[in-house]
Amino acid sequence: MSTLLELLSNLFTSMRSIGAVDILINVLLSAAMSYLIYLVYVKYGSALSNRKHFGSSFLLITISTTLIIALIKSSIALSLGLVGALSIVRFRTAIKEPQELTYIFFSIAMGLGLGANERLVTLSAGFLVLIILIVAGSFRKNQIEDVYNISVESKVLGVDQIVSIIGKYCNRLDLRRFDQKEDMVNVLLFAEFDTYNNFETCVKELKEEDNKIGVSFVAARALG
Repeated sequence: MSTLLELLSNLFTSMRSIGAVDILINVLLSAAMSYLIYLVYVKYGSALSNRKHFGSSFLLITISTTLIIALIKSSIALSLGLVGALSIVRFRTAIKEPQELTYIFFSIAMGLGLGANERLVTLSAGFLVLIILIVAGSFRKNQIEDVYNISVESKVLGVDQIVSIIGKYCNRLDLRRFDQKEDMVNVLLFAEFDTYNNFETCVKELKEEDNKIGVSFVAARALG
């Protein structure tokens, strides 16, 4: 019994606690890093979803991770409590593209490093990763020019025909929803175009195939 108490005592005394000033500094640094991650994601990310809206969650993710790690770093009781809490509450987020998950993971990694008070290593690695992402985004082919959320309603064209026509004029196409009610087909897509002229040509061909077709769209940049 005495041996167990001694081991626990040594374990607690060997754990280095983080002061309030250090926690405050790390939180501010995590906020700054999350903002830089947000800027890189919005400008150089390739996700077709609204990147400004999704990227706004990086701030809370990074700061929350920093605080959690800072708190449980010096307390086994808090660590066990966190494990118990996570076994009941599960964090879920709507991840539609792999790149969204990678940026969330990057934000969590920054929070983990700063929460552990490893500022130099974390910030150095973080800046290096951001530089790599910027360089890779700059050289990425077919850089996104215009992304549209397009809704198409037609009584003449089928889903395959609509997707085929739009696909001829865009770089990437993502079918998000398909509804069919009696003789009406409703399709919701995200499409990436090089220029607005390509989009206009696409809509023109759709109307040539079905002069009563309904086409509505919103530019992704307008949603941000």
